[in-house]
Amino acid sequence: MKKLLLMMLAMLTIGSQLDVCAAKKEKKEGKGLKWEWDGTKSGNENIDKYLLQIDTLYRKVQDYQNSLEGLEIKEDTFSVNGKYYIMSHMEDANHNIYTRGQVNWQCVQAYSLGANIILDMANAGLGSASAALELPQLGFKALKFSKYVKGGPAVISEGTKAIKAVRGKWVANSRRWKAMKDGAIENASSIGYAGFTPEVVEKLNKCYYIREITTESPEYEEVVKRFTGKTPDEIAKEAEEQAQKLAQSTVMPEDKSKSLDKTPDLEDELG
Repeated sequence: MKKLLLMMLAMLTIGSQLDVCAAKKEKKEGKGLKWEWDGTKSGNENIDKYLLQIDTLYRKVQDYQNSLEGLEIKEDTFSVNGKYYIMSHMEDANHNIYTRGQVNWQCVQAYSLGANIILDMANAGLGSASAALELPQLGFKALKFSKYVKGGPAVISEGTKAIKAVRGKWVANSRRWKAMKDGAIENASSIGYAGFTPEVVEKLNKCYYIREITTESPEYEEVVKRFTGKTPDEIAKEAEEQAQKLAQSTVMPEDKSKSLDKTPDLEDELG
């Protein structure tokens, strides 16, 4: 019986190597991270604890990615009275606009939550070897649970990469957002554009950062190029259309518990 069990475990090891090859192929095809444990317990305390850790982490990665999916910090340019401007804001997949405080909170949340998940991944990785060593104690059930135990390191490795990628994006977002704030116009009404109604000015002051682009600005040539060749009427029409779009936009209700006055200054120390 013992000999038969060892043979089956050896076959299982070969099978797991094939699974790794398949996983690599799947990764190249962009199908994403997979975890198929159905929650069934093995009866071994250490193995079950490890599988639960991996399952929890897998769900955290999914939730982290989904919570940020569709959120984007966008920049638009416009020209009024011969001057050029960039305005920055955050919107979701439905083009709903977020307040400045919500953007600050979202950047910090993406940063800190991502760091916590990566730390949890590292801690879970410490149990990978011990869980694998205890598989023979399951007898014939090892055939079933070996697949899950051997899938744990892949969840940790690929999940960590996924978190770092999303987190890195939000670090870049926060840096650009802070740069926009540092040179922002205090009140949009000072631009002196008649198309900015009081309602639009209120939205701009609450949700946007606007910077005037001068010859000293690093974006100057790129912004000017965008308007080169356009007539004054075409430029004025663009500004009018943007003002109308702003007037029709929906601002997300602000939850004070998910809003920060201070613009974050984040560093991606995780690489």
